[in-house]
Amino acid sequence: MSLAAACRLLALFLVLLPLAAPARALDFWSESVAVDVTAENAVAARAKGLEQGQREAFKRLLERLVPEEERARLPRVESLLATRYVRAVEIRDERVAPNRWLATLVVGFDPDAVRELLAGRGIALLEPERVPAILVVPAVRRGRALAMWAREEPWWRAWERIAIEERGLEVRLPLGDVRDLATFDAEELETGDRAALDRLAERYGAADAVVALAFDPEAAIARNESPRVEFFAGGGVLRGEPPAVEPARGEGDPLDRAARAAARRLVESWKRQTVARADRLAELSLSVPLADLASWLQIRRTLEASPEIRAIRLVTMARDRVELVVSYAGDLARLREGLARRGLELVEEREGWRLRRAAAPPGTGPG
Repeated sequence: MSLAAACRLLALFLVLLPLAAPARALDFWSESVAVDVTAENAVAARAKGLEQGQREAFKRLLERLVPEEERARLPRVESLLATRYVRAVEIRDERVAPNRWLATLVVGFDPDAVRELLAGRGIALLEPERVPAILVVPAVRRGRALAMWAREEPWWRAWERIAIEERGLEVRLPLGDVRDLATFDAEELETGDRAALDRLAERYGAADAVVALAFDPEAAIARNESPRVEFFAGGGVLRGEPPAVEPARGEGDPLDRAARAAARRLVESWKRQTVARADRLAELSLSVPLADLASWLQIRRTLEASPEIRAIRLVTMARDRVELVVSYAGDLARLREGLARRGLELVEEREGWRLRRAAAPPGTGPG
């Protein structure tokens, strides 16, 4: 082989090496997508990969934010300009060939833009501050025998793996120490003692606790199926037991598949409860002090652009103030946070609620 040919091979090898990038944990408004695209040349392949990756990431985000039964109401991502909602794109593990581009895209989205999109279609969504911690106690039933607190069980190990990747809820696993066993054991499960499970959740600072009970996993694995999984929940945010996960065939480890499906079932059950409550409208009467008509028009435009606010009703208008009633989705804390992001401060005074321009930080101009 000539020296020139060897140099060309070395250059191609270096191009195909992954470009190292520091891995960071995904935040609530980000999605990670692997892309592998081909085109007439490397530049076109990269452009195509970036477009497809951002669109796929946006689709995944929207589906994660709403319950499964609400997804039919989501807008088609293909009909939207996905980049309008993108805040940042990080490229990891990039590899380039003459007509091929491979990479992992970490796409961060603009929360306000996404909220506005969904609010405009009357779709309630999850908010990051509302994602609770759920304590999961993996258990196994083999015939009449019940195995609890067996951390060496493959079923428990599967949940250890799934807990790391699940983002729809914060999945926590207990220590399985003597105190746990004294709080909730097989007898409490058999008798349906929810109060004992609530005490376990309280120990770990979780919003609820649930036993994920896998049935005869070895027999299911022998049939190349994931085992059936049933739940027993405490009295927290899940508000009862989610539907059981039925056996299913598929790719990968059957226990991992079952744990992943069970985690999704927990997420969907919580979403259904939470989003239903968030979608209820509340009303708030408030007063808006005014300097002039232009200031009221500016404040009104800001209110109309706020995804939390669904309707504005003008009650009275004077030269120095406006009295109005706003209908809003979610709770009051979420409304105040949303208005604060837009430079408005909602404060409770002795006479009632007052809306005013937030004081600008030193050295900044008007918003």
